[in-house]
Amino acid sequence: MPIDPVAALNFDQFVPPTTVNRRSPREVFVTDHTRTGPDEFAIAVRVAHDHPLWSDQRAPWHDPVAMTEAFRQAFVVVRHEYLDVQRGTPSAVQQVTLDVSELDAFRADGSTPLQGVVKVRVTQTDSTFDIAGDFLVGGARAMSLSFGSILFPRESYREIRDYQRSRRALDAGSAPDAKPIDPELVGRRDRGNVVIGPAVRPDRYPLLVDRTHPSFFDRDYDHIPASLLIEAMRQSALRSAAEAGLCAGDAALTRAELDFGIFVEIDVPAECAVSVTGRPGTVAASIGIDQAGVRVASGTLELTELHA
Repeated sequence: MPIDPVAALNFDQFVPPTTVNRRSPREVFVTDHTRTGPDEFAIAVRVAHDHPLWSDQRAPWHDPVAMTEAFRQAFVVVRHEYLDVQRGTPSAVQQVTLDVSELDAFRADGSTPLQGVVKVRVTQTDSTFDIAGDFLVGGARAMSLSFGSILFPRESYREIRDYQRSRRALDAGSAPDAKPIDPELVGRRDRGNVVIGPAVRPDRYPLLVDRTHPSFFDRDYDHIPASLLIEAMRQSALRSAAEAGLCAGDAALTRAELDFGIFVEIDVPAECAVSVTGRPGTVAASIGIDQAGVRVASGTLELTELHA
């Protein structure tokens, strides 16, 4: 009887950090991977129950957003290990979608890691890569995700970034003099994982960028990584929802459709602008990130309040 390649995936040992463009072994989620079809792949992932960022939740739940990082790592593995993309090729995520279909799959007991299999299909057209698939826990779908991304020739990337940095610097204001809001207001325990400050105007929150953060900046970036932008969007939505009496800080991001139009500069002030609607316990948020007068990222989020 032939062996099921997905069932044969192991969760015992992580791949080397360089395999997923990471430096610290602590930031590696991928443990194994295999090709299941011409453009289909399965990647085993595991997130520690005590990860300093992705398990820093006040509520006893694993964070579904951790799967965006697992998905990014799966994408890196696929393009370098199977699709012959040269390591070091610059890339950018342009669209992200996620949809949690089984929130109970993310319940945590405080000692068991979140682990499962990311099954994806990759569509490649010239320099664009679209990757879409599911995160399976115990063989059942817990959530669906997709990334739309683009790869750049190195010289083109440098030219684009030099131009964008020069344009944004001309319109840059002063850096925000803000401290992180209280972690409990956004469902966190560790203040170091809070990436927004108090509202500067109603439903507008400054982004706070700590380049020494061990997860968001585990490798060198010349822009704010998408993981930090997504977290800023979520935290801003949580805070606005609480102010509107719709949701407390202990809520999960259960659906998102996000667009990242251009790179967001690290050293230029940026703000999250939020509009929330819904009913208590379930919130829909429309959100954008503005930098130097330009809407650099936008999308919609859905938050679902967590209950023990």
